[in-house]
Amino acid sequence: MPPDTSYGPIFWSDDFEQDFHGNVSNAQENFYDVVDHLYENEIRATALFADRPYGTGNNSFGNFDFDPKFYPTPKKFVKNLTDYGYDFQAWVANRAFLDTELYNTSQKNGWLFPNITATNISGPALNLSIPEAYDYFLEKLTNFSKIGVKGFKIDRGEELEMPDIEQNEQMVLFEDLCYKALEKVWGKGNFYNFARSAFDRSRSKTAVWNGDSQANFTGLQYSVASSIRAGLLGFSQWGSDTGGYLRTATTPPEELWARWMHFSTFTPMYELMLGTNHTPWYDYSPRLVKVLKDTADLHTQLIPYIKSYTYQATQTGLPVVRALFLEYPTDDSVYQTADEYSFGKELLVAPIVTEGGSRSVYFPQGNGKFLEYFNKTDVFSGGETHNVTDLPLEYAPVYVREGAIVPTGDLYQGNAKWSKKWKPSLNIEIYPSFNVSVSTFEYYGSNGTNATATITVTTNKPKGGLTIIYDDLGLDATALVFTKNGTKKVDLPQGGNGAVAKLKAFESLFA
Repeated sequence: MPPDTSYGPIFWSDDFEQDFHGNVSNAQENFYDVVDHLYENEIRATALFADRPYGTGNNSFGNFDFDPKFYPTPKKFVKNLTDYGYDFQAWVANRAFLDTELYNTSQKNGWLFPNITATNISGPALNLSIPEAYDYFLEKLTNFSKIGVKGFKIDRGEELEMPDIEQNEQMVLFEDLCYKALEKVWGKGNFYNFARSAFDRSRSKTAVWNGDSQANFTGLQYSVASSIRAGLLGFSQWGSDTGGYLRTATTPPEELWARWMHFSTFTPMYELMLGTNHTPWYDYSPRLVKVLKDTADLHTQLIPYIKSYTYQATQTGLPVVRALFLEYPTDDSVYQTADEYSFGKELLVAPIVTEGGSRSVYFPQGNGKFLEYFNKTDVFSGGETHNVTDLPLEYAPVYVREGAIVPTGDLYQGNAKWSKKWKPSLNIEIYPSFNVSVSTFEYYGSNGTNATATITVTTNKPKGGLTIIYDDLGLDATALVFTKNGTKKVDLPQGGNGAVAKLKAFESLFA
């Protein structure tokens, strides 16, 4: 299982060595400026990472260091970020840039793939099938872990740095190497890697992101499809560069960024790229900053739900982002759907992927009705199509299934140091229906361990009530029961197996 910091939001820039504001004069201070603005705006985050450039030498990677001009005190800097509530990650790749330590040592020892020119951004990869090359690279990356780095963004792997026939094997070896470099220092489950190019045997060692997407609505459409595809390939832990990676001075436009923020909220990993002309609190409206704050808050609240389904993915192979046919196999019309998905079992997500805030949403047949998640008023039946029009930037088309149980809460503080009395909290959202007599949810993380706790809700139509039976949730929790008469709260005291709580009467929103 990945650590709690892996779900994000994670903030980064493709170059912290520029785009300075105020008194900022180097990359360290630029990171601190991001930390300050996240704090001032109370925007939740769990990690920051340095993309290349951050080191010395040709193309800023291969000397295994931090450039003292921009990172004068790297070990202290990483410790400060840790104290502020962030994990710190760094860019790596199996690519030897000319005249770097990595290149010179590998060239001397015959570890580089031959006939690949090391010019400009290009460079050959090390043949990690050679034990000495593998061990050398492992030792060098372990040094990053020793100064506090807790994850790698693993780039490249399919851009001519090695023969095509080698890509599968070499990327598996490199991702294994990156995993071991962190495991040596932090121990299993206490660090987080994500890669652009990954293969079957890497899924237990790294998450993936979708690569260099365009900062336009086409890029968002492709990213939604990519998230579904990644799940079908067995890579459940997935994210995208929110707002797109390939940007211009005028992209991403505000609407695109807001829509992408909502999409990233309902993915396992929410990560967002800042940079010149692309930093919300400097270059966009207060409205967009508020959307960022609200989506970061919502993603944080959903982590108990996401984490539970991430664990399920490790046990069954079913991803968090699910193609609709995985949940609705009897509905033939959903097998080609690439812009709508099931997020876990309980939530149906249909991101806005075109300009203007409009789209049609199809509700699959086979499992009852769906309730609009944000306002909790509109109900739709399976087989129905609904046209969303002019949806404000503050919302996204998200729907919860009839009878659903959705654990939410705030279990990891991260950077929320503004909350002086912060303590973990857990809510169990219940959307009861007398059409669904029994609902269950396997909650992961009970009592701060790897245990799961079963939550069962039964409805009794003749008596008009419901019963909640739950295992030890690890802390006192609250059931939020959504009904036509408002939200009913039911206390769920921490206890042993089979604790019982009841709500005597309610009117179902699905009636």
